[in-house]
Amino acid sequence: MSKNIVKGPRSPARVMQLLEELASDTEDLTLAKLSARLDTPKTSLLSLLRSLETEDYIEVNNKAYRLGAKTIRLGNLISAKMKAWSSFPAAVRPFLLALSRESGETALSGVMGEEKDHGVFIDMIEGNGTIYLASVIGARRPLYCTSFGKALLAFQSINFIHSYMADVDPVSPLTGERFSKDEILEDLSTIRRTGISVTMGDSVEGAGGVASPVFGSDGEIMGCITLAAPLDRLNANLKKYSELAHAAGKRASQFMGYSMPYPGSKE
Repeated sequence: MSKNIVKGPRSPARVMQLLEELASDTEDLTLAKLSARLDTPKTSLLSLLRSLETEDYIEVNNKAYRLGAKTIRLGNLISAKMKAWSSFPAAVRPFLLALSRESGETALSGVMGEEKDHGVFIDMIEGNGTIYLASVIGARRPLYCTSFGKALLAFQSINFIHSYMADVDPVSPLTGERFSKDEILEDLSTIRRTGISVTMGDSVEGAGGVASPVFGSDGEIMGCITLAAPLDRLNANLKKYSELAHAAGKRASQFMGYSMPYPGSKE
């Protein structure tokens, strides 16, 4: 494999390059071949190989090296996680359909954007009622003033939340007024406890939403399920809609392999 060679026999980048060489070749590789490919002296490389062999990240057979059990297991875990993330929209869709059918309202799924400073809706099931959400799929939405955005934010690490809140200017996309950062932090604390995020007309005029998180098998939040409705119906049915969204998030999480107690669950 032709790469930009990273100097330093024990650098993390060097370790990854070594593992990539072993993974990309169908045959075991000798010390001489690895030394030539990585442009590293045999003596330096041998020390690294011995360390990785001791930890079962590589194996040696007839003076040739191959990936070890730990590296293969790590690869399988990464592959499983990537598969779960890529299949998230399809996996969650049945729960959106059930939520929309049970409530008569619009149900959506959303995930964190690549820059982790906004949320993105990725799927939508339109309800029977009138609510204008045209072109919502793929659109960026603030984390600080949308129900699904707050749910996504609430279950990030505390360090991430503090960093995000320090940098963000929480301006209403509708009125231009600034939301209170202290109140946002209080909302996040409530969401972590209850598993329910509610906003009323903060990002879409005349409409609000109730969102609950969807967790993966590793306990990390993968996305959210949201019920969106006009404010009058949302206010009139808030308890029912909150319970439905919460149940949908919990069931979807269980389907994705989540086995820990779901936030706000009495079980």
